[in-house]
Amino acid sequence: MPPQIAVALLLAVAFVATPARAPAGELMRFGPAAVPEAHSDYGGTPDPPVSPEMGLSPVEIRAILARFASTGPGERRRALEALRRDADGSERAFREVLWGRHGAANAEMRGAVKDAERRAPGSGRDKGDALAGLLASSASDRGTTTALGIAAVLRVLADLDTLAGYKVLIEFSPRHAGVFRREVGRLLVSKGLPAMPALVYGRGSKNPEIHLFCVEWIRDMGEPLLGEQIKLKNPRRLAQLLEAYASVNDLDAIDVTLSLANHESVFVRNAARKCIEAYGVNAKWSVRREYENTFGRTLPDSADTVAMFAELCRRWDEKRLSGPAEIFARGLAQRAAGRLDEMAKDFRLVLRDAPLFARRGEMAEGFLSHAAALDAAGRTREAREAILVARRVAPAGSPEWRKAEARLKWLLAEQMRAAGAASPELYRQVLALDPGLEDAASRLARLTGAKPRPADVAIKGAFVAVFVFLAALLVVRRLGAP
Repeated sequence: MPPQIAVALLLAVAFVATPARAPAGELMRFGPAAVPEAHSDYGGTPDPPVSPEMGLSPVEIRAILARFASTGPGERRRALEALRRDADGSERAFREVLWGRHGAANAEMRGAVKDAERRAPGSGRDKGDALAGLLASSASDRGTTTALGIAAVLRVLADLDTLAGYKVLIEFSPRHAGVFRREVGRLLVSKGLPAMPALVYGRGSKNPEIHLFCVEWIRDMGEPLLGEQIKLKNPRRLAQLLEAYASVNDLDAIDVTLSLANHESVFVRNAARKCIEAYGVNAKWSVRREYENTFGRTLPDSADTVAMFAELCRRWDEKRLSGPAEIFARGLAQRAAGRLDEMAKDFRLVLRDAPLFARRGEMAEGFLSHAAALDAAGRTREAREAILVARRVAPAGSPEWRKAEARLKWLLAEQMRAAGAASPELYRQVLALDPGLEDAASRLARLTGAKPRPADVAIKGAFVAVFVFLAALLVVRRLGAP
């Protein structure tokens, strides 16, 4: 098979197998979950999503762990690298492996871990690194081999730097009679502030062992003040921190949370607002003070917290979005004048500064028109980029979203046809999404040699007959005939 056809076929399979886009807002979770422990990542603002095709399976993880039975440090380190290399998105699989049977008694693993901690090289936070000591050991007894595999999984989980990974670590800490409790705590402290949201969530756990564990290691971290914690550079992690404090109803965090309710990051801003809602009446006086400072008027004690906060948010949004709103209006004018390149530049500026701009759905048709012009000019790659933006800003399932999806499939179908591997099925998918795309209909007819079905002809004929009848009726009425 020629290489260009093989590539085209692979593209087709990948494209057709891609799941439909999740409903709008599904990955844009904000605010503390009602029951954080019920969620693999505590249910607040998610970490960046990982493709479901990535990640190791429990079977693959166990196969790698079996390589730790080797007494050679080189092979053991290669096994650790193999575990680390493909770990993204494997939190659930790691959890299943950690909670499975390991074939060694707690006492055997405890002895191996204690010995490894004593012999581990390094100093400071690296002192007592159980994994380093186990990797350097030449022992191959059951306790050492099992402890080495578990310590390797714990290290890789920590290195993922996701709330889902940290949650697995914290919940694993009491298992096996706490053999790995110190190693888990050391790993969390070594990660610093990025691990703090998980520790705060754990501090509110109903499991007394997990609660005490998190209190102890927050203390070991130096109990950083909230003013230090909010210096987190990752906006998602900062949003998660605010949600963690709201989930345990820490009233000392209200003022800081309110100060971030107009943050430039959509993650921080929306999470802070949801957290203030979660604090409820406990946030009343902080909200009232901010309201009076913003609007310069005093309110009675009976003022409604929800109404005050909603008005504050409206004022913040109006001020923040005044610039994007002007650029959006200019983009609409550019579109009306037929200057599609200029329109696209303005719309992209709006999306850069305000990714969740309230009227972004109105941009979709403009981007589709721009894509059609680009495609006609032979600028296929740029056309595809414009269609992707149109699909992103259009409400899920809307006519514009379906048109964008249809045009993406149309471009792929045309690429495959040009490579000599035309796919009638792709053209059918295009027409299912956008029946008005005449080029796809004619292309499908030429590929399959199919003529319009009698039923289709009859339906079209019926529509024509009705149209002619209504037109005649209108003429008769205008002439005043009975």
